Amino acid sequence: MSTQSGPRPGDAWQHMTVIGRGANRVCVIDRRDTRQCLKFMLPAGQRSRVGLRQRLQRWRAARKPQHDENHAELRAWLQLSARLPASELQAHMATVLGILPTAYGPALCCERITLADGTPAPSLYALLFEQPQYPAQVLCAAVDAFEDWLLRHRIALFDLNAGNLLVLPSDAGVRLVCVDAKSIVAGKELVPLARWFNTLARRKIRRRAQRLRERIRAALPA
Repeated sequence: MSTQSGPRPGDAWQHMTVIGRGANRVCVIDRRDTRQCLKFMLPAGQRSRVGLRQRLQRWRAARKPQHDENHAELRAWLQLSARLPASELQAHMATVLGILPTAYGPALCCERITLADGTPAPSLYALLFEQPQYPAQVLCAAVDAFEDWLLRHRIALFDLNAGNLLVLPSDAGVRLVCVDAKSIVAGKELVPLARWFNTLARRKIRRRAQRLRERIRAALPA
């Protein structure tokens, strides 16, 4: 399947500014309230090439939208907010506000994560490969704190993607905020044992966190 060049951060998409783009979705600033962002499913021709399993997932979601990534992220947020107070979640998770109808189709509405001056918080990926600002030990300490938080609250977030983790200054240095928690409910395994058994979940989170620390140290050598 051929694909068109999809929107990139900074581009205009449906008269809104793009702030992120994944394989299947685009995230834009909400024109009605710039404190929020909207995530839209991309048209088929603008999605990234993927393997057979993901193509099957796309086929299923096209026929039943409740199986798409926006609905998965909403389900993940509802699960978390049902057992953890908002004050606890907001330290490390962007707030999901719900799915809204728009002139361009349904969108998942979320809180925007910004710095004190209102500018977008940088992703961990940007701080590794585009605009380094912190030494490796500071970012690794933030991964340590995020890993501890996930383990303490038994949050089965396995997709520790540097592009989905934003970095905010904190009293302790910096902290990570996840802006895409759908992997809590939608994983890649045919049989999701790691989401069923806490011991396996903890082991998997530790592996993913260690891999992220190794990536940080490789990108920002001492």
